Amino acid sequence: MSKKTIRQLAVLSVLVGFLSACTNHYTATKASAVQYEMSDALPADSSIIKYYLPYKAKMEAEMHRIIGQADVALTGGKQPETLLGNFFSAAVLDQGLKLDPSIQFTFATKGGLRNALPKGNITIGNVFELMPFENELVLLKLSGSDTQKLMDFIAQSSGQPEVGVTMKIKSGKPHEVSIAGKPFDINKNYSVLTYDYLANSGGDLAFLGNALETKVLGLKLRDALIQYIEQETKKGNKITAKLDGRITSDENE
Repeated sequence: MSKKTIRQLAVLSVLVGFLSACTNHYTATKASAVQYEMSDALPADSSIIKYYLPYKAKMEAEMHRIIGQADVALTGGKQPETLLGNFFSAAVLDQGLKLDPSIQFTFATKGGLRNALPKGNITIGNVFELMPFENELVLLKLSGSDTQKLMDFIAQSSGQPEVGVTMKIKSGKPHEVSIAGKPFDINKNYSVLTYDYLANSGGDLAFLGNALETKVLGLKLRDALIQYIEQETKKGNKITAKLDGRITSDENE
């Protein structure tokens, strides 16, 4: 063994010994926990408040920004067709067609619309209350059999927000169904515009996972609503909706 190698081994031995001597070994002797309750009784941290106040003010200003006016209150409900559902469907279809003209009908669920729009000024905050989720528009191509399942779902649930479909619900089943102005044909495929939560089989809609094609349009559902309202406002139009009998039910007769 060379002298150089011996010196290297000696240095290494010293280092190992030094590091071993510097290593402390601790053993837990007692454990305790304290629960701190978060409430208004806690004193405010002025440094944190000073940090976030500019962002809070900016956010509140944006939420209160008026983007349009509604000539009637757009409300929902359990009936087969609602003003809120018809407005929502029309707005989504209008913006969706700009991204893909092959759309034949739209579909949403009543439970996904979380608040009404008031008569009068419509603010950004109103739209966030209506659609608080980060959902995106998705275009699905469905087979005729899966489209039939969707029509069955709409009928069994006493109607859902949609545009492009007309039907009569009798004893919870769809009758005289038309899509895009033509009688439904189970041997054809159909293009439906919806959003990712439903497209991913949310809300008891597992059959939507069987879509022949799925196309994410790259537009948030909330942004589509805002763009539609701003667009109509620039045209000088007020936001409105009306019941047109697209879905009727024998339960309401």
